[in-house]
Amino acid sequence: MFSNTIVGNIAYMEVATYEDREFLAITIYVNDMYDGTCAIKFNNNNGLLSAFKNGTLKVGQQLILSQYDVRINSIRTHYTKDDQLIALKRPELALTRVRAVIGSAPLPKAEDRPAAQPTLEEIPF
Repeated sequence: MFSNTIVGNIAYMEVATYEDREFLAITIYVNDMYDGTCAIKFNNNNGLLSAFKNGTLKVGQQLILSQYDVRINSIRTHYTKDDQLIALKRPELALTRVRAVIGSAPLPKAEDRPAAQPTLEEIPF
């Protein structure tokens, strides 16, 4: 159990069901001070689920995770493939008892505008 604030951006979200209970499974990416990236995974069945369903919550959006008694369920840094231990590109932390606050939204993608064509028309001053 620890107290901390984690700020990251949503990388993945999906609505899942377990034992007839619906929740939102969320993965956010957080950069550390050494320019590495860590994946934080947690579930939410109230405000973030509602925001996802009504289209308010989007991939790329910032989330601020905090709580005085966050619990770490697991830490995953490697996986096994063909009896070889392989390091993950992004270590994973699975948390419970997380309180998430929605932060800034991602910027909309700029539309590709055609380049302005030169004209010989006079411009009034």
